Amino acid sequence: MFEKLEEYPVDPIMIGADYFAQDPRRDKLNLTVGIYQDQDGQTPVLRAVKEAERRLVETQMTKSYLALTGDAEYCAVLGQEILGAAFGADWVAAQTSGGAVALRVMADLLAQMPEPPNVWLQTPTYGNYVPILSAAGARFAAVPYYDPIARQITFDQMLAGLNAARPGDVFLMQGVCHNPTGADMTPEQFAALLDLLEARGIIPWIDLAYLGFAQGFDADCAMARQVAARFAECIVCVTLSKSFGIYRDRAGALFVKTRQADRARMHRAVSAIVRASASHAPDHGPSVVRTILQDQVLKALWLQELDQMRARVAQVRTAIAETEVNDFGTQELAYFARQSGMFSLLPLTEGQEKALTAEHGIHVVKGGRVNVARLGSGDIGWLIRAVHAVRAQA
Repeated sequence: MFEKLEEYPVDPIMIGADYFAQDPRRDKLNLTVGIYQDQDGQTPVLRAVKEAERRLVETQMTKSYLALTGDAEYCAVLGQEILGAAFGADWVAAQTSGGAVALRVMADLLAQMPEPPNVWLQTPTYGNYVPILSAAGARFAAVPYYDPIARQITFDQMLAGLNAARPGDVFLMQGVCHNPTGADMTPEQFAALLDLLEARGIIPWIDLAYLGFAQGFDADCAMARQVAARFAECIVCVTLSKSFGIYRDRAGALFVKTRQADRARMHRAVSAIVRASASHAPDHGPSVVRTILQDQVLKALWLQELDQMRARVAQVRTAIAETEVNDFGTQELAYFARQSGMFSLLPLTEGQEKALTAEHGIHVVKGGRVNVARLGSGDIGWLIRAVHAVRAQA
């Protein structure tokens, strides 16, 4: 029977990590998977997380199931923290196993609607969106967002592409630092985008994954708060893996803002979809998050550690630009210093990207995405030399 199994599409992020593992060379550099690493190449457990875990071990009285939509207190605390004054009784919330499950629950819901909307995506975008939407059977299309060769956002083309959207369609965008390009919209561009979405009756769907890695946690919530305050219907997905360094503990949430008449029906729909798929979400990571956010001392410690991670990423970006100028006299990668978060796209053609790996041992995600947080000080010159070498090829 299984000989009839067809090939499934492979996540470009995961396949990049697999290729790195299979590379027999000792001199190789892995810039694929989106995890934070310190200068020593470690992904540390934050001190605030350790303390919250200690308290949980001492005080937790049961491992019984939670509701299908998870811990209501966790959802309320997180909703207020991220969405601020815009969060309240007009939201349906669910604790999820990371952001990917929140995305899948919403993709299933949209696909199962009597008249399924089209989900509009930025290009390039997060590599798992298309597999998630495809597996759910959701309809989707793409609009251009960024030109990696020109190294700039194609904002006017994105707005023009959205003119093909119908009222009731959904635009899946990303919060700061989440887009693989590292290039975030300016406040003016984001305001213009929201104007268009509102005018055309398009539902905003914002995915948050790297809160705190651009300007700080509170400032990085601004995009989601604007959406939440402005639209009667909107969707917010959250993963806390990066912000709290709890990648394997799967802490996330889904928030859906609805009109009052639709709220109970939406809650039942989300519960039914969760039950038929991921079922009850794991609770250790979310309990850690809730414990930290509800204790001012722990929260202050966490924000301090998050700022330290953000500062290291910003320092690496600055070092890339400065090293290229000082050692090579060029500024082909100067845009790294103007961008934020872990990711940027190298200005490479497909052939040059392959040469980067084949000839220089530098592994990147397909499309040229690199995780700058995985660069040590000794790796920066290596990357710059390799990029210059492959770009010089015909």
